Amino acid sequence: MSKTLALAATLSLLASPAVAEGWYADAGYQFISIDEDGVDADLGAITGHLGYNFNEYVSVEGEAGVGVQDETIDTFVGDVDVELNYVVGAYLRGELPISDRATLFARAGAVNAEIEVSIAGFNDSGSDTGIGYGAGGEFMVGPDFGFRGEYTRYDIEDLEADAFTIAAVWKF
Repeated sequence: MSKTLALAATLSLLASPAVAEGWYADAGYQFISIDEDGVDADLGAITGHLGYNFNEYVSVEGEAGVGVQDETIDTFVGDVDVELNYVVGAYLRGELPISDRATLFARAGAVNAEIEVSIAGFNDSGSDTGIGYGAGGEFMVGPDFGFRGEYTRYDIEDLEADAFTIAAVWKF
């Protein structure tokens, strides 16, 4: 069997209602604010989640984000460029259905992020692991499409950041 045929067969199996039920995905923009040791940086990322609902109250989700908005900070030693390279995480999510279309949730999990800092031609980047926790809500416009808004606090090694996400949600 060719690789293309095997891939098509696998994708059609995953797209079947029996396998796909309970899965969701979203994609959106994340506003990230870092205030650490007198350095205040506002960054942005394109972020997505892929999750699975075990029932209407518990789900797990993975998170992946790529930095798209950097910050340049004017300091007494020159301009400091701060850039988010990536953020990834795995979360356990508790949900509270408010209606057929609206759900509130809280989540907590492990995250890893890499931030790059440049000053006067010197670059340094570091990847650290920590925790992420927060809360948000989803509103479904239709049975398979809706919107998500959330707040997440990242506590990674020596860095703390607040993130606000707005995303479009698809349920399978």
